[in-house]
Amino acid sequence: MRRIVGRPATSAFIACVLAACLVLLPVVALAAPTNAKIRAKQADAALAETKLQDLNDDLELKQTDLEAVKAAVQATRDQIVVTEQRLAAVQSAFQDSEAQLASRADFIYRSGSVDVVEVLFGTSSFEDFVTRLDLLNRITTSDAELVAQVEADRNSVAETKVSLQNRESEEVALREQAQAQADLVEASFVRQQSYVASLAADIKKLMKEESDRRARAAAELARRAAEAATHPSTRPSDAGDLGASHPEATAAAKRYLGVRYLWGGTTPSGFDCSGFVQYAYREVGISLPRTSRTQFTVGQFIPPSRTDLLESGDLVFFGYGGDPTKIHHVGMYVGGGVFIHAPGTGDFVKYSSLTDRISSRSDYVGAVRP
Repeated sequence: MRRIVGRPATSAFIACVLAACLVLLPVVALAAPTNAKIRAKQADAALAETKLQDLNDDLELKQTDLEAVKAAVQATRDQIVVTEQRLAAVQSAFQDSEAQLASRADFIYRSGSVDVVEVLFGTSSFEDFVTRLDLLNRITTSDAELVAQVEADRNSVAETKVSLQNRESEEVALREQAQAQADLVEASFVRQQSYVASLAADIKKLMKEESDRRARAAAELARRAAEAATHPSTRPSDAGDLGASHPEATAAAKRYLGVRYLWGGTTPSGFDCSGFVQYAYREVGISLPRTSRTQFTVGQFIPPSRTDLLESGDLVFFGYGGDPTKIHHVGMYVGGGVFIHAPGTGDFVKYSSLTDRISSRSDYVGAVRP
């Protein structure tokens, strides 16, 4: 296969730098830890939160309705107070008018004959007589009409009060109904709020457990990688003409641990798998093709059965169903059965166990030493 020439390895110094960096690498994932159980719980939490928001909206609606009914009840009660004041005033006026009419009637009854005689004989002419008689009649009629009008007003105000009291009773019933509905929704809201909080606590616990598990796994991988860098394996006698490995590329790659995965990404703002190894090798002066499939065709090939030949900096490849014609992923071998890579969407540059992957997925198709 075609070999791409680059900078020579810088021997022991690079190995020491790599070992020190591996020991110091952060083992806690930068992205939020997740797994199938966490995702399922998060889906439940999302549905529960949506229901909680719906209940909150319904509660606000019911409380608004309740406030409107309360305001109506208070307005009606205020009207009743005003009406009662008017009724008291009209009642007082009615009583005064009745008393005035009774007084006038009593006076006319007791001295009516004298008054009539005075009207009849105290006039100077017939026209004067008629005028005085009409005036007397009008005075008594006016008093009676005034009393009648005041009584009508009193009855009208009394009817208004009864109507307002009936309205108040209806509105109080509506208020009690609105209060009961608001109480029911509020109780449901409180229960749902408690449920959402319990889901959040569950998710937090699961994420902590997953984070701890990942931290332990990452620490173990880092330990193995550091041990491999410190004590590089001796190449077997049948290694053939593989040429020098490039641990300096691994040293460059480890600086981007934690960078988020980005499909099509070729810079530290986001890497995909092939963009990541291409960038790391470019930093040490070696050019690689862009895609994992073309990267698989350059350098010296190491068969999948010869993991014992792998050294730090070798590129490890994976194909669908273990088919080397269907390369879909690439990483960089670190040592000690560990490789560094940009796994996929939602993940970040990190260490993984090549040994575990080979045994669990059976998609490893070999390696290349650029």
